[in-house]
Amino acid sequence: MSVKLQLRLDSSEDADPASTAFSYLVERAEPVFTRALCDLFPEGTLPAKVEISLSFLSLGEMKAQNRKYRGLDEPTDVLSFPLWEEDGVFRPGRSLPTLPLGDILICPEYVRAAVSSEEEFQREMALMLAHGFLHLLGWDHDTDERRSAMEVRQELIRKELLAFPEGAASGTAEEELR
Repeated sequence: MSVKLQLRLDSSEDADPASTAFSYLVERAEPVFTRALCDLFPEGTLPAKVEISLSFLSLGEMKAQNRKYRGLDEPTDVLSFPLWEEDGVFRPGRSLPTLPLGDILICPEYVRAAVSSEEEFQREMALMLAHGFLHLLGWDHDTDERRSAMEVRQELIRKELLAFPEGAASGTAEEELR
């Protein structure tokens, strides 16, 4: 299977996500998500191109989204809006040349407030990306069995997001996260 992910990065009042401390994770997301899709779906079951919208929101914007969509008047770390989930099952359109999976919204400020170090922040941001991605594919944590399966898969994806690419220059913060 040859899957190409198109990540759209939107930023609220923050600087361009490409210049942030977690830009490394954003760069790694496309190849990591592509490999995950290849592992999870037999060849030919998805279109050749897959698109995900990834947005980084401020606390206020995340609070507004959480209130609007979940009825909770507080910010949260990540929200996902899958386009192809029906009753907890991933049922994608097969005839599209590019399959839009949905939207992942992450609030870096919320994530940062929950951790005490930059290393923990990177790990949590990777977890938010993995968690949001799996929700787009219909994965959920509404039962013990589904939660356990999701935790195992998201940990594999999180670790791959944090892995230092082979052949890259050493001595970077990302290498230390391995």
